[in-house]
Amino acid sequence: MSDSSRDKTTQPPLSARPLPTSPVAPWNTTARQVRGESDLPVETTFHYDPDDPWAVRVTFRLSLGQVVNWTFSRDLLRSGTRVLSGEGDVRLWPLRCGGREGRVRLRLGQAGAYAMVDVDRAGLRSWLTTTYAAVPEGEEAARIDWAAEASRLLTGP
Repeated sequence: MSDSSRDKTTQPPLSARPLPTSPVAPWNTTARQVRGESDLPVETTFHYDPDDPWAVRVTFRLSLGQVVNWTFSRDLLRSGTRVLSGEGDVRLWPLRCGGREGRVRLRLGQAGAYAMVDVDRAGLRSWLTTTYAAVPEGEEAARIDWAAEASRLLTGP
């Protein structure tokens, strides 16, 4: 057997390999936590990893060094920039105040114990555009290393 034929049998077919990743810079912004008639600034960072293409991770850095992390569907965030979206612990909707394009309100948590945070709608839309440039809609599955995922599932936690 020649060396080239051996290589072909040991490597997975191209369709089974995840595509190379294109990094997406995090978006750092100051969100506003809404509390009654007032609001408080909250340093916030949106993270996107093309190797986990359906998810966006958001880090809220609260006062006194407290950090709260949430994970959202990328599509849910995009939808929330246009219309009321989500259910249960996560709801998002656009507000037509607070700047040229307004803001997006995120309601996080269970009824009776939730927080509301506003973020700049134009900034969020712009950043989401960079995530869709890195991994276009409909191409998310090509980014997953399915063999590694199956191995993780079979070996347990």
